[in-house]
Amino acid sequence: METWKEMEKLFGTSKVRAIGVSNFSIKTLEVLLPQATVVPAVNHFGLIHYLRGKGIHPRASTPLGQGNSPFFSDETLLKIADKHNITVGQVLLSWGYQKGTPVIPKSENEERLRTNLQLVKLDDEDIEVVSSSHKKSGMHKQLIVSPLIDPVKGEVWGRTHAQLGWNLNKAGS
Repeated sequence: METWKEMEKLFGTSKVRAIGVSNFSIKTLEVLLPQATVVPAVNHFGLIHYLRGKGIHPRASTPLGQGNSPFFSDETLLKIADKHNITVGQVLLSWGYQKGTPVIPKSENEERLRTNLQLVKLDDEDIEVVSSSHKKSGMHKQLIVSPLIDPVKGEVWGRTHAQLGWNLNKAGS
């Protein structure tokens, strides 16, 4: 709360136009919101329906992982990509955009940066397939490699998944 209170002080100056949070679960937001005088403008994490109900905009940063995502080799997503003559990355970014989530992909590859800007309108069937693709075995995993994530202890940033309000096992699934 101390950090948030200091950020709220900055919000009252001309130094920032908005303040937000990152990786907050429902549990951690429920601790913050009753004490906050400024509602976070954005939460860099999922929880889309909960966030929108609180007036907070979700945002997806590095939504495609670091190249090790199981989505890129998924046969169903590859078929959708072929159907639209685009990459699986473009399928996923188009899906996120159509679902109303600002997506901020990162890449050091100039061609991929250009490609990521070329989104398509997916039909309802494609949207449903992508929306449920994470339910397949092996699809739910940590996509970003970070020294702050300890799969052995089941901790992220030194907190257990339960402390963060995440219903996951130690391996993160």
